[in-house]
Amino acid sequence: MFRRNWADFLVVITIFVLCLGVYNATLTPSLSYASPDGNELATVCYTLGLAHSTGYPLYTWMGKLFTLLPVGDVAHRVNLMSATLGAAGVAFLYVVLRSLTSDLRRRAVSRAASAFGALLFGFSRTFWSQTTIAEVYAPNVFMLTLTLVLLLWWARVEERDRRDRSPGGEWWRWFLPSRRSILLLLAFGLCFGLSLGTHMSNLGFAPSFALFAMLISPWTAISPLGGGVAMAGFLLGLLQFLWLPFRAHTLLDAPMRAHAPTTLRGIYSYTLGAFPQFKFAFPLTALPDRVVVYLYFLVQQFGFVGVFLGIGGMWLLLFRRPRRFFLLVGMYLVHVWFFIQYRAFDLDVFFIPTHLVYALFVGYGVGWGLDRLAGLRWRAARWGVIGLTALVLTLGLVWEVRTNWAINDRSADTAVNDFYENAFALLPENAVLLSRGGVFGYDLFYYRLVYGVRPDVLVPALEPGLSPQALVGREVYATVPPTELGGRRSPWSPSPGWVSPDAWAVPVLVGNTVAQGSNRPLVLYRLTEKPPRLVVTAAQPEHRVEKRLGNLTLVGYDLEEETVKAGGMLHVTLYWRLDGPPGGQQIGTALGGELLEFHPLGMGNLERYVEAFHPPRDSVLVEDYRVVIPRTTETGSLPLEVVTLSGFGVGGSRIVARVSLQEITVQPASGPAAGGGRPRVDCPSSRCSVGVGPFRLRGERIGDDACS
Repeated sequence: MFRRNWADFLVVITIFVLCLGVYNATLTPSLSYASPDGNELATVCYTLGLAHSTGYPLYTWMGKLFTLLPVGDVAHRVNLMSATLGAAGVAFLYVVLRSLTSDLRRRAVSRAASAFGALLFGFSRTFWSQTTIAEVYAPNVFMLTLTLVLLLWWARVEERDRRDRSPGGEWWRWFLPSRRSILLLLAFGLCFGLSLGTHMSNLGFAPSFALFAMLISPWTAISPLGGGVAMAGFLLGLLQFLWLPFRAHTLLDAPMRAHAPTTLRGIYSYTLGAFPQFKFAFPLTALPDRVVVYLYFLVQQFGFVGVFLGIGGMWLLLFRRPRRFFLLVGMYLVHVWFFIQYRAFDLDVFFIPTHLVYALFVGYGVGWGLDRLAGLRWRAARWGVIGLTALVLTLGLVWEVRTNWAINDRSADTAVNDFYENAFALLPENAVLLSRGGVFGYDLFYYRLVYGVRPDVLVPALEPGLSPQALVGREVYATVPPTELGGRRSPWSPSPGWVSPDAWAVPVLVGNTVAQGSNRPLVLYRLTEKPPRLVVTAAQPEHRVEKRLGNLTLVGYDLEEETVKAGGMLHVTLYWRLDGPPGGQQIGTALGGELLEFHPLGMGNLERYVEAFHPPRDSVLVEDYRVVIPRTTETGSLPLEVVTLSGFGVGGSRIVARVSLQEITVQPASGPAAGGGRPRVDCPSSRCSVGVGPFRLRGERIGDDACS
C-alpha cells in the first residue's frame, strides 16, 4: 500500500506525531498513584525484575530500552514508552482501517474515515489515560494493532494469490501458500505470541484469528507451511515466559512469592491461572447489570452518536466484508463476555481492546457514509454535504480532545516524588522505614532500587526474612496508615511483629495527593511508645487568630518559615479550642487557593488520646506537622489558609469554612523537576531529624507525667 502511495505514509506519520504530542503534553512527570501497578512497572523495567502476575516479559524488555533514553528520570522514561507505543498503536489502527475500508470506491474517503476512526479511539477517555502513565495497556494496543495489520495483510496476499492462480496450472499449487504468505503468517504468529507479554487476555482472540484464517484459505490454515508456520511463530513468542522462573527470585510481593513461577505448575498459576477470584465473579442473574456497566463505558468513549455509527458499521461489514466481520465481531464478543464478568476496581481499562475493535466499526460506518455522499450526482450538493460532514467530524474530534484533556492531564502530578524526596531528607541516620510490600510499595522501593537513595535507612519490605530484632536501637517511621499497623491488615501490610500494638503513629510529614484526586494518603509517621502531646493549657501561639470555624475555634498558629521553595515543606503548628463535640471534623491546609492536604482533627490520634488521658475541657488541641508544597506551585506571594471540610475522601469532601493566616513567599524549586533526572535528597543531619520530644510551643505543656 505504501509503495504505491506516499499519502498513506504521510497520514500515518501525522497521526503518530499528533498523538505523541498530545500524550507527551499530558504525561505524568515521574511516579504516580494514577495506576496501582505503575510504580512497580517503572522499577521492574529498570532492574529487569519480575512484575506481578502475569509477569509481562515483553513489556519489561521494551521498558528497559526506554530507560536508556537520556530524558528525565527512569519513571518518566517508562511513562514515555506508554505515550510512544500508544501513539504508534493509533497509527497502526489507521493502517488496519485502511485495509478494512479498501473496498470503498474512493481512496480519499477511505483515508479520511480511517484517520477519523483512529483518532476517535486515540483521544478516547480511557485509552488516553493509559498513555500518560507506566502501564501495560498502551503498549498492548501497539502489539494488538500490529498483530491485526499482519493478519489482514496476509489475508489480502492470500486472496490475491488465489485470484492469480491459473486454472490450468499444477493442481498441487492450489494447496501451497506463497513465500510471502508464509513469511506473513510467521510474523503474525510471532507477534501474537509476543503480545501475551503485554497482556495475557489477548489469548482470547485466538479462536477469532483461527476462524478468520479458515474463512480466508482453509487449506493454508491447516497446512504445515501455513498454520504450522504461524503456530511455530506463536510458540517462539511464548518462549519469553522462560523469563518468569529465571527472575522469580526478584519478587518482593509476599502473595506472589508464595506462588513463585519456578515450576510448570507455578508458571501456569502465575499466567493463565492468575487472579481466579476475579474471573467470572458474578452470577448469571447479574449479567444484565454488567452489560449496562459495559455500555456506560462504551458511551463514555464514543458518545451516543459514535455508538450508533459503530452499530451501522458492524451491520455493513456483515454484508460487504463477511470474513472481516466474523474476525472483528468474534474478537469483540469474546472480550466483552469475559470482562463483564470480571471483578476489578479499574474495570474500565480492561475494555480498551473492545473499544479498539468498536472504533473499527465506527470508522467503517463513517467511510461507507462518506463514500455514498461522494457519489451524489449534483456536484454543488455533493461537496456541500461532504464539507459539512467533514466539519462535523472534525469538530467532534476537537470536542473530544478538549473534554478529555482536563481529565487526563497529569503533567502536574509530582506528589509522590515531592513527598519522598522530603521524607528521605527528614529521616535521621539509620532509621527504619516501614511500608507496604509488593506492588503497593514501589513508590518507596523505586528510590532505593533505582537510585540507591539513603542506603543507611532500613526498609524491611525489601529484606524478606528480616528479624524484628533488626529494629532494636533504631528510630522507626512508617508510610502506612496506623490501621494497617494494627488490626485492619492487608496482605501487603508490614509484618505484625515489627511494631508494638500500643505504639503511637505521629504524623510528621503530609504530602499532597489532592490535586490529582487520589484517596491514597502520603503521610510519614513517627512510631513511638510515648503518646504525642496533643493538648496544652494556656497556649500562647506566635500568631493569634481567635477565629471560629463551626464548633472549632482556631486560637492561633506557629509558622517556622515564611519563605519556602516549591517542592519543599512548610512546618505549621495549629492551636484549636473545641466549642463542642469534634464530630469527625476534617482540617485542611491551602496555599494560593489550592488545597494541599486534609486530615482528621488531631491527626488521627485524638479519640485514642482523649480515652487514655481525659484532658481538661478547656485545653487547647495542638496539631504540629509539615506539609509538602507541590513542585508545580506558582512562585510569588501566596495566601496560606486553614480550612474545615465535611465528608470523607477526595471526591466526597467539600470546604465548609476557611481562615486566611498570612502570605507565604514561594521560590522556584531547586534541583530538577520531578521527571527531570536523579532525585535530589539532602544528606541527613540534626536539622532533618524529627523527634518526639516537646513540640515547639509557646505556653504550658501537659508533661510526660500527665500522660502516664
